[in-house]
Amino acid sequence: MAEDEWVKSKLQEVLEKISSEDKRITPQRVLLTKLILSKVKEHASLKELFDAAQEELPRVGISTVYNTIKMLESMGIVDTFIINDKLRIDQPIPHINVYCLDSDRIFDVDGDVASTVMDSLKAKGLNVKKIVVEAYCSEEKKEDRGLGVDTPDLI
Repeated sequence: MAEDEWVKSKLQEVLEKISSEDKRITPQRVLLTKLILSKVKEHASLKELFDAAQEELPRVGISTVYNTIKMLESMGIVDTFIINDKLRIDQPIPHINVYCLDSDRIFDVDGDVASTVMDSLKAKGLNVKKIVVEAYCSEEKKEDRGLGVDTPDLI
């Protein structure tokens, strides 16, 4: 399914859930929910979402964006985490988030690596909600640490 189709489908599902919980469906909520869904895989920050919302709704406040994120989080639609004092949105599925310290980039690791780590932690009695790993990702930083470019990545 194409990204736009997924957002439209998920938006309809979320709006039905909002309605079923007797919450109002306002134009701001619709726009913000669509925006959040379209940027969840990018781990957008609150500020990034606010800036994007401002382009379409110049009078929307950052608290409205924050409250919409928290509403969607309470409904299990998105998850959040904090990196460098910035609230980030995330998918509410088990996976590992890798934050690159040298580029401020965030990407997901799932599949066998994530399953192995999650299963190991579960075997120790932990119920893992999310894992955030901080790492240096660029080749220059690897060379600075004396690791060399040919060092295999751990993920």
